[in-house]
Amino acid sequence: MDSIYDRALTEIGNENKYQNRYDLIYHIIFIVFWVAAYLNIILAITVTPHECKIPEKPHNISHLDWRIKNIPRYEDIKGKIQFDSCSMYVDPYKSNETKACLEYTYDTTWYDKTVPSEYNWVCDKELNVVTIMMSMKIAEVVGSIFFGWFSDVYGRRYTYIISVTMLLLGRLISLLSGNSYIIFCIGCLTAHLPSSTAAQTISVICLEMSSLKRGAAITKLRLVASSCGSFIMPFIMWWARDWKLFVILTTAPLIPFVIMSWKVIESPRWLYAQGRVEESIIILKKIAKTNNKYMEANTEKIMISLNEKAAEKPQVCGVFTLFSSRRLALNTILQTIVWMVSSLSYVYLLMSSGEKTDSNPFLEFAWQALIEIPSVYIAAWLADSIGRRYTGMTSLGISAVMWTSIVIRENSSGGLIREWWVGSLINIIARLTTLVTFFVMNLLSMEFYPTCLRQTGMAFGNVAGGTVSAMVPYIIYLGRRYDPRIPGFILAITSFLGIIAAFILPETLNAKLPETLEEAQHFGSKDSSRDSEQLKPLKV
Repeated sequence: MDSIYDRALTEIGNENKYQNRYDLIYHIIFIVFWVAAYLNIILAITVTPHECKIPEKPHNISHLDWRIKNIPRYEDIKGKIQFDSCSMYVDPYKSNETKACLEYTYDTTWYDKTVPSEYNWVCDKELNVVTIMMSMKIAEVVGSIFFGWFSDVYGRRYTYIISVTMLLLGRLISLLSGNSYIIFCIGCLTAHLPSSTAAQTISVICLEMSSLKRGAAITKLRLVASSCGSFIMPFIMWWARDWKLFVILTTAPLIPFVIMSWKVIESPRWLYAQGRVEESIIILKKIAKTNNKYMEANTEKIMISLNEKAAEKPQVCGVFTLFSSRRLALNTILQTIVWMVSSLSYVYLLMSSGEKTDSNPFLEFAWQALIEIPSVYIAAWLADSIGRRYTGMTSLGISAVMWTSIVIRENSSGGLIREWWVGSLINIIARLTTLVTFFVMNLLSMEFYPTCLRQTGMAFGNVAGGTVSAMVPYIIYLGRRYDPRIPGFILAITSFLGIIAAFILPETLNAKLPETLEEAQHFGSKDSSRDSEQLKPLKV
C-alpha cells in the first residue's frame, strides 16, 4: 500500500512549491504565533515581590524607617535582614503582635500588573498559582494521550482545528474570568489540554505529504521557529507590562488561523491508510497543480483498485509490550528515568524564567529561548561523535554541576558567584544541556524500539516526563517561600540519578538496531551477539 502511495507522491512533487509554502505559513509563521500564545500564561502568572500596604507615613520620618516601624523583619539563610512580605504589626507603637496583610503593594520594576498582583494571589493565596501551573501540566499529559489517539482515528485536520480553537478559547475565558480563580483555572485547562498537539499535527501533515528525508528539516525548522516565538514573547510583555494587554497581543495573531483553519488539508497519507482513496487523490492532485506536476493515470487507477485487505498488516504492540522481557523493561525504565529528569529541569527553567531575578527577567527568558537553536546542532554532532549514551551522560553531568552551582550561589552573600550575569549564565547553560538530553532521548527512543513499538515508546517517555514535571510548581513555591536552595538541590540530585540511568543504557551508535519485537527484547543484553553487529545509525 505504501509503495504505490509513495510513487504517487513522487510524481506530484514531494519537495516542491506546495511543501515550501506550507512550511512558510505553518512551520514558521504559525509556530511563532502559537508558541507565544501557548507560553504567555507563564509570564502572566508571575508572582512579583510584594509586602503589606502600610499607612501613609508622617512627614517627619523616612520611608525606610516607616517600613521598619510597620513591617516585621527576619534574617534569611545568608544572614541578610529582609522585610516580611505577608504580615505587618497590628499596632507598632504598642506591641510586636502581627497580622496578615489586608492590602498589598507590589514591586513594579518589571511588571505593572500580573494575575497574582491584580487578584492578590500571594501569601496564603499563592497556592492558587501553584495549583494552576500544576493543573496545566496534568492537562497536557492527559491531552497528549487523548489527542494522539484522536489524530490517528479521526484525522490530523480536525485535531489541528480543535487544538488551535481550544487554545484561543481558553485564553479568552481566562481574560474574562475577573477575580474568579475557578473560571481562570478552567480557561488555563481548556488552553493546555491540547498540549503541543497543534504544532505536532501540522508537522505530521507536512511529513506525510513529503519525502521521508525532509523529516529532519521539518523537525529543525519547527524547533527554530518555536525558539524564535519564545524569544520574541518576553519583549512584548516588557513593553506591555500589563498581563491582559500582553495576553491579548500574543494570542490575537492566532485568530486568522482559526478562521482559515478549515482550509487546512487533511493528510493524504492518512486518508489513503483509512481506505478513503478518492479523497486522498483529490488532495494529491491539488498539491500536483501547485507544483506544476501531474499524477500518472495508471498510478491513480492502481490506487483506486488496490484491495487494502490484501495489504500486509503491521505488527501491533501495546504499552505493556514495553515490559515484555527483562532487558526491554530495563531499557524502558532507564530511558523513562532520563525523560523524567530532563523534563523536570526543562519545565523548571521555563516556569521560573519569568520570576524576578538579579537581572532583567525578560532578557533572562529570551536568552534561554535563543540557546535552544544551537543546542539541536550541538546534540546531533555529539551524538554521532561520542555516542548517544555518553552525550546524555555529559549533558546530564553539566546540568548537575549547574544545579549544584545554584545551591552554592544561593548560599553565598557576595563574591563573583553573586554577580547577576553568573546567575544568567548558569541558567542558559542548564537550558542548553537539558535540550541536548531531550534530543538524545528522542534519538534513543527511535533506535531502541522497532516500528511497532516506536511511537508507543516515545509516548510513554513523554507522558512520564509530563507527569513528573507537574511537581515543578511546588518546587518553585518551596524555593520562593521557604529556602531558595531547595530547587537547585532537588534538580542536582535528580540529574545525578539521570547520569546513572544513562550509563546503564546500551549504546546505539553503530549498533545493529532492532527491527522486530524479539530483537528489541534482547537489545543491550551481554549475551546477545546483536550488539556487536554494525549498522548505519538512524538519522533524524
